[in-house]
Amino acid sequence: MLTLRHACHETALFNSCPGAIYTSINGPLYQLNDPFHAWSVTTQQTTPNDSRASGTPHSDTTNSTWGRPVAVLALGSFAMGTDSFVLAGILPQIAHGLKESTSAAGQVITAFALTYALAAPFLAAFTSKLPRKPLMAFALALFVVANLASAAAPTLPLLLAARVAAGFGAALYTPNASAAAAALAGPARRGQALAVILGGLTVGTVFGVPAGTAIGQHVSWQASLVFVAAVGLVALLGLLATLPNLPIPPAVPMSARLGVLARGRVLAMVGFMLLASASSIMVYTYIAKVLGETAHTTGTSLAVTLLVWGIGGTVGSFGSGWLTDRWGAHRTLLLAVGLLAVTLAALTVATSIVPVMIVMALNGAAGWAVATPNNHRLTALVPELPSVVISFNSSGIYLGQAVGAGLGGILLGHGMAVRPFCIAGAVIAVVAIALHLLISRSAKEVRTA
Repeated sequence: MLTLRHACHETALFNSCPGAIYTSINGPLYQLNDPFHAWSVTTQQTTPNDSRASGTPHSDTTNSTWGRPVAVLALGSFAMGTDSFVLAGILPQIAHGLKESTSAAGQVITAFALTYALAAPFLAAFTSKLPRKPLMAFALALFVVANLASAAAPTLPLLLAARVAAGFGAALYTPNASAAAAALAGPARRGQALAVILGGLTVGTVFGVPAGTAIGQHVSWQASLVFVAAVGLVALLGLLATLPNLPIPPAVPMSARLGVLARGRVLAMVGFMLLASASSIMVYTYIAKVLGETAHTTGTSLAVTLLVWGIGGTVGSFGSGWLTDRWGAHRTLLLAVGLLAVTLAALTVATSIVPVMIVMALNGAAGWAVATPNNHRLTALVPELPSVVISFNSSGIYLGQAVGAGLGGILLGHGMAVRPFCIAGAVIAVVAIALHLLISRSAKEVRTA
């Protein structure tokens, strides 16, 4: 137990929940299932030659050669991180190519996020008894095929169907990749392994999205998706070549997962996450249209702006863990969502490239800083089932993305101008702040009762 807690504190993103390990995935934090902690304890109690009985990989893999397979898993995470956000930068090209409105084309982001949000908890339950390596290989293969199908889609309905398939692949791969990295590295190196997976997702956002956007701006939007598929294919081949067999962790029953939502404060915290995510992604989904009209930011300038947003997001993701440790979840969340509201409103008056980049950097930091402290207070509320509450928080994030992208498309499709559109996003953030204050107030009342 002492070793596991030490690993939890190797980075500011890992929070103080006993027996729990966290890693940020496209904004949310995933907790690696407690069974992997139990597995690590079991391996310490078995003999060196009893790896089959304990269900562990070979000891050499966990102690000395984990770096290469974890790096391969991180490459898959890079592809997932790129795929989650790259379409926002090439949305006008998609709309033009399919002869659809920008608001209609934006629903491809809704389809991916909604699929991830709804599928992830059920896939975790339904695949709990399947071997991890074939499962992740299938997930990556599905992801690659879905992105190639997206690139080849001649109509919006077919593109939407392909994005649903990509969402299934991402929902199946991402949590399992994090859990596999923890199992491969063992307790002593678990924090480092999780940082590598987080690095793949972060690099995908910081560098993959601008690269994919630049490809879409200068070649075609289809080429951007082929780029994502190519990265996923390399990750798939690497996984098949380097990843050893992994233990199958005990599953948490679906009834236990759903029972957590019966707790009112848990539901409120997930609802808060949904609102914050919807506020951020509603504007980001259509950021090419917004910045094109307000600041005439297109082409290379847009790609650089998205790079700055991703760098800000990286700072916010890591920095929120540091702030949570020092300020607590309440103040960190208040700062993050307050900054989110201010930056969304500021997009209406940022009309040149330098102010736009400053606002976008702060907006990225604010949007990515919410998940860590919200997971912190969720695991404090339900310490007996941390993996369950964090999985629902992750679903809340992606459901918020789906709601935000869908609502944004409706508003723009009905003729709303981009400046009132940004204000609408800021209003949603203010509603999230109000809900946050209500949650904090109810927590104080419970403590004083």
